[in-house]
Amino acid sequence: MASALVVGASPAAAATCAGGGPCKLGDVGPGGGIVFYDAGSLKWWGQYLEFKGAIQWRVPWSPSGFDFSPVFTDSAVGGSALTQRTLSKTIGYGKLNTAKIINAYGNSGNYAARVGSLVVSPKSDWFLPSKNEANALYNYLKLVGKSAPNATVSATINRKYTGSAMWTSSEAANSFAWFQLFVDGTQYTDANGIIPGLKGNKSSTMTRQHGTSFPPLPLIATPIRAFPDSTGIPTPDPVGDFAIGSTGPGGGIVFYDAGSHQSWGRYLEVAPLQCEGVALPWKPNAAVLPPLYVNTTGGLTAAKKRVLAKMVGMGAANTALVVSRYKSNLMYAARFAQELLCGTADDWFLPSKEEIDLVFNTLKSRDNPIGDFDKGYYWTSSEYDNQNTWTEYFSDGQQFDRVKTLSANKAPPQRPFRVRAIRAFG
Repeated sequence: MASALVVGASPAAAATCAGGGPCKLGDVGPGGGIVFYDAGSLKWWGQYLEFKGAIQWRVPWSPSGFDFSPVFTDSAVGGSALTQRTLSKTIGYGKLNTAKIINAYGNSGNYAARVGSLVVSPKSDWFLPSKNEANALYNYLKLVGKSAPNATVSATINRKYTGSAMWTSSEAANSFAWFQLFVDGTQYTDANGIIPGLKGNKSSTMTRQHGTSFPPLPLIATPIRAFPDSTGIPTPDPVGDFAIGSTGPGGGIVFYDAGSHQSWGRYLEVAPLQCEGVALPWKPNAAVLPPLYVNTTGGLTAAKKRVLAKMVGMGAANTALVVSRYKSNLMYAARFAQELLCGTADDWFLPSKEEIDLVFNTLKSRDNPIGDFDKGYYWTSSEYDNQNTWTEYFSDGQQFDRVKTLSANKAPPQRPFRVRAIRAFG
């Protein structure tokens, strides 16, 4: 017999995030961690990322004896080591990276990729975050952490992280790996002469920053996990009308496809070499000018505004803000980009920190580079603080804060700072 319908009965309560329901940032996930990233829809790796902030394990990246042993090598299946390392930085790859590291170095001993073995939880699929996953955690802690449902926990973890640096599962070279600073958001490898004479960093348990006021910081490993389950097999996003590397409608090179229309457009293209600016400062002169970002009563702090200004889709707004504040007849990076007439377009702008990193990863860091980029520094439109701005070092993709009024390196090699404008469309 069919059960009777009870008039006025309440529907079953929706499942919580921990119970398999939808999640928002700051919720407790199914593994007991704090949700810090939402992809917006199910991807090949899952949709959400959660982290176990209470576990901060001070260890080297590789076990003893493996300091100079590469994890990624040329492969007929995976492609070149360069291709694999570039992919290993993206969101979704932390779990695959971790498995690959453990396969290369063994499932014993104390080193970063084995941090998942420390988790006492109903879930056993924890891993070391990729470079971009670590950056997403940084963004969460700076933007959402103090106002999230688990604000007290997040704030405490944020304070702990600020006094340390976190290993990622992304290998940069045979003897170098990426790590994340939580004091300012910088991601380093320390390779390519950044620290003179340094042959590798995989055996380190302390950072060795060069050219910065930050003291050496302990290098820690923290576990994260992805959920819900998905295929686990990397699947390229659907290709739209403009493939990466193709020519865009403005005459530039397409380097990003968001997959669907966003508030800023769908695609991004970067100007060709002939439209590159060379030896330009970011700030037109040394005069004291109004700050770009200030604390807003009842709104965002200047620090949070700078975090937001790093993201994809922010380059145009950043550029407009800089030019509106730095009114000058002198030429500087943002004005050069905004006034650029290149190809068939006149709506170019200076890329944000994350936008220029996409340019590097999709066009420069590949077996057959596209775009004729220099190996030196390129300006971004994302301010670091009142005196400094983010740049990207196109030798290896490291991003550094540089003094706004500089137009070239002071120390050898004295490469001039460069500007590659980008534009959005679609």
